[in-house]
Amino acid sequence: MDIAVREREQTQATPNGRVRELPPNAEPDMTREARTARAAWRQAHPAAWQRELESLDHYDPTFEYETIHEYTPDWTTDSDYGDGGIHLYEYDGDGILSPFGKRAVKMQERANDALSDLVGLQVDYEVGVRLPPWVITHANRVTGYALPVQKRVRSDLLVLSPQAQADLGRWLDDDENYRLDWGAPPPLLILEILSRGSSDRDLVYKKCLYEAAGVTEYLVYDLGGMRHANSPRELLLFRLVDGRYKQARPDAVDTYRSEVLDTRIRIVPDAQEHVGDNAALTVENRPPPRFQWWDADQDRWRDRQIDAEIAQTAREQEAEARGRLNLALRLLDRVLPTDVAPAELDRLADRWRAAGVPDNVDDLILAVQRAPHEWRSLLGLSRDDDDGDQLTKGDQ
Repeated sequence: MDIAVREREQTQATPNGRVRELPPNAEPDMTREARTARAAWRQAHPAAWQRELESLDHYDPTFEYETIHEYTPDWTTDSDYGDGGIHLYEYDGDGILSPFGKRAVKMQERANDALSDLVGLQVDYEVGVRLPPWVITHANRVTGYALPVQKRVRSDLLVLSPQAQADLGRWLDDDENYRLDWGAPPPLLILEILSRGSSDRDLVYKKCLYEAAGVTEYLVYDLGGMRHANSPRELLLFRLVDGRYKQARPDAVDTYRSEVLDTRIRIVPDAQEHVGDNAALTVENRPPPRFQWWDADQDRWRDRQIDAEIAQTAREQEAEARGRLNLALRLLDRVLPTDVAPAELDRLADRWRAAGVPDNVDDLILAVQRAPHEWRSLLGLSRDDDDGDQLTKGDQ
C-alpha cells in the first residue's frame, strides 16, 4: 500500500464530506474506509493475497479465507478461524479495537460450567466443526453464501450425546475439529453468542448449516446491540421440527423449555453487574449474564456461581451452628450436677446437633442453674432416652 493511500486512511470522512479527527484510541488502519479498501484490494488481487496468506505460519489450505476479514501472524477478525493461539479482534467504524468476544468468552465459560453440571458431561466450547459437503452446498444455495465444502465453522458451545462424547476421539481430527463429514453424530444443542461481526452469519448462515446437519436445538444470545444498534439482550431458541428450525416461544423473559436438556433454561443479568466498582467499568468488563437451568429436585435455578454461593452460605451457617452448640454445651456443663455421665451429655449434643440448639437455650441454662437436679425435665429428656443405659455417675 503506497504512502498516499496510507495517509488518506488516517482520517475518517463524515457524511457531509468534511474530514474529522479520529478518536485518540483509534487505529487509523482499522477505520471502516481502510478495511473496505483492503478488502477491495484482496478481491481485485486474489493471487497476491493468496501469497500473503500462504506466508502465515498458521495458514490452513483447507480453510476458506474471506476477503472481508483480516488475517495477520497473531490475530484475525474471523471468528471461525482463530486456531493455534490466534487472537480474535473486532473494530468499530472509527477503528476502535474491541477485545473480540471478551464478554462472550466469559459467557461461554459460565454456560459451559452450568451445562456441564446439568448433563454430567464436559461440554465443549470454541469447537471447530467440519460439515458434510452436501450441507454446505445446501446452505450456500439457500443463503447466497459461496463457501467451498472445506469451510469449517466454529461453535461457541455444543452439547453432544453421551455416546458421542464417550467416542469423541474417533470424531476429532488432528486440529481438534469435530468431523460431521466423517459421520459423527450431530450435536444435540449448539449455542452461539452474537458479536457485532457475527450476527448475520450466526442467525442466517450457521442457522441454515445446523438445521441441515440435524442439530436438535440451536440457541442464539444477543448480549445487547449485536443484531442492530439498539437490539436488546435476548435469548432465542430454534428447535428442529420435521427437519426445519422453528423458533420457540419463551415461557418468560429469556426462559425456554429445552427438550434436549429436559428442563427450563434461561440467561439472566449477573446480580453484581452494576454493584460497587463494577458500575464504573465498561460493559465489556462487567460480569457477564448467567446461563441457568431449573433443578426440579431442589426447586431452584442453578448455575455454578449460585451453587458456590449456596454452598458457602451453608458452610457459614454450619460453622455458626457448631459454635452456638459448643458454647451452649460449655455453659450447660458448668451448671449440671457433677454426677452427669459424659455419654448422656453426648446424647443431648447429638439431639441439638440434629434439631438445632433451642432458641431459648439461655433461659433453659438459667433454669438448670436454679434447679440442677431437674435438668432432664427442663431440657425435655427422660431416663429412658438412653434405652436403659446408666445416665449418671451416681447410678453406676
